[in-house]
Amino acid sequence: MATARGVPAAAGESSSQGPRIRGDPNPPPVKGPAGTNRSRSLRGAGVSVTAQGSPGEGGAEGHAGIQRGNTAVPFSLPHRTVAGGGQTALALYGSRRPSSPPFRSPARRILGKRHVSSAMGVRRAARSVARLGPRLRPRLEPDAAEYFRRALETLQEGLSAEELALFAPNVLAEAAAAGLGVALDPGGSRVLQALLPQAPLGMLGRVLPPLVVGGLGGPAGHPLGARVLEAALERVLPALGEAVGQAEEAMGQAEEAVGQLAAAVRDDLVAFAQHPAGSFVVRALLRVLGGAPGAGVPQLPPGGVELKAKGVELTLKAVEAVAEGAELPPSFPLLLGQLAEVFEEHLASLLSPASASLCLQVALEVLHHSQLPACSRLCNALIGQLAPPSPTPAESTLVWGLQDPEHSRLLEAAMAVAGPQRLRELFHQQLKGHLRGVAAHRVANHGLQRLLDHAPADVVGEVLSELGPALAEPLACGHPGVLTALLSACRRHPGLQQEALRCLFQAFGCWDPRERRQACVGLLAGLCPFGGTDKHMEGAEPEPSLGPITLHGSLLLQHLLHFREPGPVLAGLEALPHPALAALARSPPGSRVWDALLTSPTVPTRARRRLLRKLKGHFLSLACHRNGSRVLDAVWASASAPARAAIANELASQHQALQRDPHGRGVARTLALDLFCRRRRLWEQLQAAPNRRRGLLEPLLED
Repeated sequence: MATARGVPAAAGESSSQGPRIRGDPNPPPVKGPAGTNRSRSLRGAGVSVTAQGSPGEGGAEGHAGIQRGNTAVPFSLPHRTVAGGGQTALALYGSRRPSSPPFRSPARRILGKRHVSSAMGVRRAARSVARLGPRLRPRLEPDAAEYFRRALETLQEGLSAEELALFAPNVLAEAAAAGLGVALDPGGSRVLQALLPQAPLGMLGRVLPPLVVGGLGGPAGHPLGARVLEAALERVLPALGEAVGQAEEAMGQAEEAVGQLAAAVRDDLVAFAQHPAGSFVVRALLRVLGGAPGAGVPQLPPGGVELKAKGVELTLKAVEAVAEGAELPPSFPLLLGQLAEVFEEHLASLLSPASASLCLQVALEVLHHSQLPACSRLCNALIGQLAPPSPTPAESTLVWGLQDPEHSRLLEAAMAVAGPQRLRELFHQQLKGHLRGVAAHRVANHGLQRLLDHAPADVVGEVLSELGPALAEPLACGHPGVLTALLSACRRHPGLQQEALRCLFQAFGCWDPRERRQACVGLLAGLCPFGGTDKHMEGAEPEPSLGPITLHGSLLLQHLLHFREPGPVLAGLEALPHPALAALARSPPGSRVWDALLTSPTVPTRARRRLLRKLKGHFLSLACHRNGSRVLDAVWASASAPARAAIANELASQHQALQRDPHGRGVARTLALDLFCRRRRLWEQLQAAPNRRRGLLEPLLED
């Protein structure tokens, strides 16, 4: 005997006991006549969900499932005890049974007899609750809190894509009907944060309006409610893109809710920005109004547990850019311009604390993305506030600001959106002559990196002239980011590359004599200048070798490989022994050097082939390694037919070893080693065929 999902039923279990819930060893009984079927069709899904029980002596079998024609798919169902009754209503993927008594929302419980069953009623009740003050924020009743707790457990246990498509709309509908208490409940808020990224525009139009009322006295000022409101705002742009040409009423509701929130933030911007929870709402609102993408941070399922999903991928907790073919509502740019004026008006109050500073940085980013004239006005006002013109050439208010831990972030954001002419003025008036001190400072060096990221060619050339002979100083201070930023800037301006290469090699002690240049790869990869360690004895010349590979060392090599003349780095790579090249491919930062070698348009084909030949005999160690297998895939994609045959021929004798390794199995599948071993001639024909024809013949590789 088995219950839902094949859980065995205990001996003596009553036939009235419903489907067993995972994680609940003692589910409450379901009242009802034995031997009857109780079914409820999921809303709009065309699927019937059934809970069945059959009588028996001393035991019973009960199960639940999704009925699709003649096929039943079992699954577990969260349940909820209805307040005031002894029955258990199964929340069939989020939907309550019709026999359940009307759900009394928290807003109705606080306000008395007001009826709040409709969406409009929920919004009116939310406004009334917000006027009652923060101390009277609504709370969920115990049965509703238990329902969303079980929904959270179901999400944490994992759902397939099909199950999630059935689960999400019903739970969101329950949340919209329950009112504001769901967003302020620990379990309900986490459920909403997880499901809102999949909410359609129609559901978003129901969930969002109650969240925006009340200002900081409503959900926007609550630690949990603010994150729910942030998730709802982040969903607005993707939902508008998916609903192009349809759902005009829902689009109007969402646009009206965003406008209402923008008006509340505009009237009390300083309080919102300085509020620990309200600042999240301000940043999300700015990105929505400007149609700007967010940070793109992957969000784990609620509770921080690993996703035990069956095909459900991680969602991105970020505002996605407006979809292609979709346009921002006409009111959004106007609202953004009004907020920009308020930012400029209250600029002095938004420099601190950190939450307000972040709002100001996001405002600059969004205005720059929107290409509004307000961006340059706000940028100039911020620079004038933090770095006014210096009284004397020996003093620089910009240097002082870059050395301040709080103000440096704001100045970096301003330099990221300032135009070339403004950056040129800043450099000549306040930075020129102070670069060595700025590069050696633990905080100010980041501002110099941002300047190099966006500076025009003439400014980069002057920085190279002043700082190039002293590149060893920031390297000795532990600021290799200055070197990588300088090489990245010279990569954009080919005329400066030869001078940058000479200054870099001189800083690492491998420019003169010329023979030392063959050891440049090991010195650059490990950020270890020649003579800086005990291994480099006086009078001894460095040997081409490879030690520990650092992140910034890998970045330096990648930039140099994209230079117009990458010859010195290629010579250093060719001087390395064969095992060192294989170790470089197996290293996480070193594998990116191989990527640059394979993709750089300035690397000659002959030099690339010579380096690839040195990997011969090491293909098995690469194929069975996490990073090496990725490099081998890239080598395979860019290799000629004879080179592919040589790689496959070496790995064919190690087929069994490849099958025992998870990474090796992927490489064997990519190389079609089974077909190579059984039908070599057909394999060669497929490799020689054009890509389009090879795609048509791809099923042969699976045979």
